[in-house]
Amino acid sequence: MKSYITNKVLLGLGAICLALAIADFLRHRHGVFEVERSPLFFAVFGFVVYATLIFLSRVLRRLVMRPEDYYGERATDEEDESSAGTEKHLDEAPDA
Repeated sequence: MKSYITNKVLLGLGAICLALAIADFLRHRHGVFEVERSPLFFAVFGFVVYATLIFLSRVLRRLVMRPEDYYGERATDEEDESSAGTEKHLDEAPDA
């Protein structure tokens, strides 16, 4: 059932993209540069920039990534909350 719905959504998005691409040929553009006046320029430019951003993010991740135990024992995402100081005391009155 999920693949049927997914296929319908993808088919609908593809139809919308095709209609917009066809409409781009029918519209006259007033660009500053000659390349801006060509049909589908902004679609291709956006795709290229998006793909470049994805590939550059992979490189940037390797440059700024820290080891998993970077914060050491003072991390607050431990299973034992008592060492992090965030435990909830049962003898406290509930907030009203």
